[in-house]
Amino acid sequence: MRSRSRKSLLPVVALALLAGYFARGRSTTDVAPNPSAPSVARPVPRQPEPPVRVVKQEKASDSPRGVSAHQREQRQVHLRVVGVHDGDTITGLDGSKTQFKIRLDAIDAPELGQPFGQASKKALSEKVFGKDVAVIAKTTDRYGRTVGHVLIDGRDVNLEMLEEGMAWHYKKYDHNTRLGSARAARKGLWQDRAPMPPWDWRRNRKEQRGRPAGRQGKTIWLGAVVGSMP
Repeated sequence: MRSRSRKSLLPVVALALLAGYFARGRSTTDVAPNPSAPSVARPVPRQPEPPVRVVKQEKASDSPRGVSAHQREQRQVHLRVVGVHDGDTITGLDGSKTQFKIRLDAIDAPELGQPFGQASKKALSEKVFGKDVAVIAKTTDRYGRTVGHVLIDGRDVNLEMLEEGMAWHYKKYDHNTRLGSARAARKGLWQDRAPMPPWDWRRNRKEQRGRPAGRQGKTIWLGAVVGSMP
């Protein structure tokens, strides 16, 4: 009787064990989502950022109005001075024996026919003739001359000519207020009571050359006498 009852209980126990097994598996894997439970944000994969393009900003020194250190170096011309024409113009040769005619920038020396014209030329010759100089080129004038500042041993020759009263400040082409003048100290050309600027002197000479000469003697035109007789 007992063996029979045990045999009848075996299927019931086996079914209970299977039901418990499946119940545990469902609770861990097939649990339905609870609508009232707070949602958890899933991390979004980070997309690679596009490469950043660096654009070089233009500096003030790179603009046409400015001169950078690199441009300054490129504009330097190293010469041996072989000629001095007057107080503001020289001739020099570079390392390849190429000739350059240099017009000193920002100054205008007296013409050779003016008072202190020869003194100005002599002063410039004593400073640069036969010596090695560096020229900071600024531009080229209508005569093909290189316009710039002449440096020797770190000294600005253009400025020295002004400070010694051997040249005028050429304000028509230069507005640098730092360029000094010997006028207050009455040096050089400023010793004259009424010094004439070289640009006025040149204009007067040009007007005198262009002025027609007075009628003197015979003026012949196509074989006819149209002038006055002496």
